[in-house]
Amino acid sequence: MSHGVGRLRRALDHQYAAAVTVGVGALIALIWSAVSSTDYRRVVTTSWFAGHQVGLHTVIVNGAMTLFFAAVGLELSREVRSNVRRHLRAALAPFAGAVGGMLGTALLSIALGVILHSSALRRGWGVPMATDIAFTLGVLALAGRRIPAPLRLFLLTLAIADDVLSVIVLSATGASHVRGLGLFAVAIVILAGVFLARRLHPVLAFFVVVIPMWLAFAWAGVEPALSGVAAGVLIPITTVPGRRLEASVTRSSVAIALPLFALVACGVTWSSVNFSGSTGKIIAGTVVVRIVGKMLGIGAGVFLAGRFGAHRQASLTVPVLAGATLLCSIGFTVPLLFAGALYSSVSATYGAFTVGLLLASVVGALAGVTILRRATR
Repeated sequence: MSHGVGRLRRALDHQYAAAVTVGVGALIALIWSAVSSTDYRRVVTTSWFAGHQVGLHTVIVNGAMTLFFAAVGLELSREVRSNVRRHLRAALAPFAGAVGGMLGTALLSIALGVILHSSALRRGWGVPMATDIAFTLGVLALAGRRIPAPLRLFLLTLAIADDVLSVIVLSATGASHVRGLGLFAVAIVILAGVFLARRLHPVLAFFVVVIPMWLAFAWAGVEPALSGVAAGVLIPITTVPGRRLEASVTRSSVAIALPLFALVACGVTWSSVNFSGSTGKIIAGTVVVRIVGKMLGIGAGVFLAGRFGAHRQASLTVPVLAGATLLCSIGFTVPLLFAGALYSSVSATYGAFTVGLLLASVVGALAGVTILRRATR
């Protein structure tokens, strides 16, 4: 029994694990929805309680995804605390890249919406902004062992920044109603978390902080899953118990949260989606926006940050960064959170965005890995 548990832990700790579990969840959703979209939608969207929109999709998006973001926050906490000054300097370039990538995709989506006469692309300008952290880092491992060590931290920082900023944009655009008093409650909970995280055992501190923080985020009208990042960052990962906490949360995220989210988010009502007409415009536009918008936006952001003195590792050459920007087109977790807030998950528009995001992820992954392998040969 213990031997089997040990093998499972090693498998979940593998650098490819997150990409594999997300891919499996997405593949099952695509096949299931293709075989019987009615059964798929009934399982995913049926409310569990009369009069309340609480079903499998809602529970996973608001609950299990908190676990995923908590794993991200804990990893960021460990990376930053290992050398605060160095990481703060190194964070400026990827942060600028994240902002540039968000602006690039948003502006290109609006422009293509006008050119193609697609109201969905104009209204859904926020859908293509965010990058999938776990999937991107998992695909990065496919580029080989000669990848510069700073590149992983660069992509981690960039992906976290645009995920967090994208959720903030989602709240600020009115897709979700933000309460001012709720934001005050969030600030109070965070201040209390800073105090408690330094005085309690890391495991106890994590649960004491994340639960009230989740409730405060939900009450404030901000995406509750984002509370996981805030809680994770507050926990010091400098002791043995702290590192064990990070390992446990990360394994749970890889084994449970990521595949379940892919399962409930990536199903498509194929009968309502085709590659022509209005849905075809959304699919093609999303692929172009993700690939071109991310490359131009991130590249411009990193370049401008360098002009203003931001530090960038010498190993992060232009070809390496070009491959990295393509990997940033991988993603459907936060993008589909955004799409779900704008459109019904059973609508043809949501399905078209799903197909577009998946196609862009495949193209970006293949092109990014190819360029990185050549650049580090």
